[in-house]
Amino acid sequence: MNMSIETPARSLPRPLRRGITTLLAVGFAATALTGCAADGNQASGESQAPAASSAEGNAATEQVVELSDGWAKAADSNMTSVFGSLKNTGDQPVTLEAIDATDVAGVAELHETVMNDQTGATEMKRVEGGFEIAPGETKTLEPGGDHMMLMELQCAVKSGTDLTVELEFNDDRTQQITVPVRDYAGAQEHYAPGEEHSGHGEHSEMPAPETSALPECHEH
Repeated sequence: MNMSIETPARSLPRPLRRGITTLLAVGFAATALTGCAADGNQASGESQAPAASSAEGNAATEQVVELSDGWAKAADSNMTSVFGSLKNTGDQPVTLEAIDATDVAGVAELHETVMNDQTGATEMKRVEGGFEIAPGETKTLEPGGDHMMLMELQCAVKSGTDLTVELEFNDDRTQQITVPVRDYAGAQEHYAPGEEHSGHGEHSEMPAPETSALPECHEH
């Protein structure tokens, strides 16, 4: 006698078999989605590497000090000065050691104001060691006080233009600042006797009458 034996699934009622089929389909779909998510996470992790590099690049060009009220004195020749307030917004001291304005001046120095004990007058001289700025503190550079000096001008610094100077710090970081140029009759800098600035003796910012007119500086 031939007997037909059905599998358990086939022996189930039709509605129940449909339910089991649906559950199996959902299970396969969930497994597929899990695999895609894992692949996506891996791809996402790989794509984050360039972002980290970009962040490092931004850190390399971060602002070292915050400049406010910056400006430079207009000058047709000889020398000029740059002023402003430099605030250390970080949590570590910074020292402004030097400045660079190669396209504009042959010599760029940081200057301080000193008192001449013999005459009682104030004179300017190159500062040794730079200007240290403590966290949260501000170094003010102003006419008649400490300042940045640009000498041996290669071009005329005209009022109404902008001037860019690069600040150089003791931790090898640099920062460019751009300031407007203004007409100013004061700040006729005089240097301490014996001070040498690129082969020159005592200086005044008043240009010599025989000085030839320089071409106008481009806006650096």
